[in-house]
Amino acid sequence: MDRREPVLPRSTDAVVVVPGSMGSELIDASGKVCWGLKPSVLARAWLTKNLDILQVTDDDMAGGGRLRPTRLLRVPGYMPFLGGIEPYTDLLRRVAEAAADSRAVAEFPYDWRLSIEYNAPLLVRCCEEHLESWRAVVQAERKGDPADVRLVVVAHSMGGLVTRYATQELGLSALLRQVITLGTPFYGAVKGVQMLATGEGAPLPREAARRLALTCPGVFDLLPRYRCVVTTDGVRRLTVEDIAAIGGSAELAADASQRWERLGLATGDRSGSAVRHLAVVGTEQPTLQSVELEAGEATFLESLAGVNHAGDSTVYRQAAAPDDQPAFVLPQRHGSLAKTPEALAFVADKLVGADTKPPLGTRPVGADIPDIAVAGRPVKVRVTGNAIDPVGVSVKSTDIETGIPTTWHASTRVDGALQYTHPGLPPGLHRIQIQAGGYSPVTDMVLVTAP
Repeated sequence: MDRREPVLPRSTDAVVVVPGSMGSELIDASGKVCWGLKPSVLARAWLTKNLDILQVTDDDMAGGGRLRPTRLLRVPGYMPFLGGIEPYTDLLRRVAEAAADSRAVAEFPYDWRLSIEYNAPLLVRCCEEHLESWRAVVQAERKGDPADVRLVVVAHSMGGLVTRYATQELGLSALLRQVITLGTPFYGAVKGVQMLATGEGAPLPREAARRLALTCPGVFDLLPRYRCVVTTDGVRRLTVEDIAAIGGSAELAADASQRWERLGLATGDRSGSAVRHLAVVGTEQPTLQSVELEAGEATFLESLAGVNHAGDSTVYRQAAAPDDQPAFVLPQRHGSLAKTPEALAFVADKLVGADTKPPLGTRPVGADIPDIAVAGRPVKVRVTGNAIDPVGVSVKSTDIETGIPTTWHASTRVDGALQYTHPGLPPGLHRIQIQAGGYSPVTDMVLVTAP
């Protein structure tokens, strides 16, 4: 009997991994880490003005900024409104396993505070240099024909928009074999409006996040471009005047609108592009999809034209898959899409041309997880979807700094959902996980502050 391990297929293409918003470590001129902090330090920083250093200055806008990206996140990140973002270590490892050689894989860290237009030329340069370098290795070590080697971009969240701009406007498509995106807001996200609109009276971490968002062209690039503003006459698109009315920068909004026009996505055009695009789309999670605006006040809705499409908690489902191409749907929250085993398997399979099947015994669920809680006070998580039967459903939280887990035992039925309540978590960043069988746990982070 032949007991040798099967030889797994490998991709000979060059691969560049592009992270999402918040997904790149940023350091200052002295080498001090300003983003990519340890969880305990990050949790405290949101309660002070320490993160105001991230606010975009005129020098940043001119390209001579105080901060520079160094690498993809190796530790969990978190921002109020947007929740947690998991490190990219597992994605980089899985891509390397599917590649012919680890040298075929490169990462593209970028300053996610700045616009997709600013970052796209940097991505093109990175891709050109990496493809040339890998082709030289292929030729020197006789791994194949360098002429057959193309480029694959694997992009999470905002990274997909940077890639789209580089493809549409800067000729990156000439190098590409395919693009794989994970939770990219191709038509924007209403959460971007929420970040700009939430003003006085918000908890301190949300105020800090809003101060940052108001200066970031990258946040304005995430504003929704589909018909999402509910009026008495129906639903219309968000305007520059709308953004100004809620306290946002009309100038940054207008610049972002012009960038979207060049993307060919500003009006919901789904005519497609010449590059093969494969998308992982988060589903089942409660997701903001539309907004009502009146006298500068915003009311946010988890539905669009009366229909709840759900999504990945940040990007509603139909906004994450452009060009009417089939998408791989996954019941997971936005910041965890690039770490979830099912998404990693999808990426690896597509790199080698294999098919991806959903896990057996699937029981897709959604989870309404708060982004902020107060220590010593009850924390509530609502579990929706096919989990109306609590048998087999488990909720646990883990203190990210200490690694100490806590299981939530009790559940009650509230408005057709299961509600789990913890009497009070200690201050810090906590990872919440909801397991219902089949799929990997639905995961996000909550910042617990002192009373």
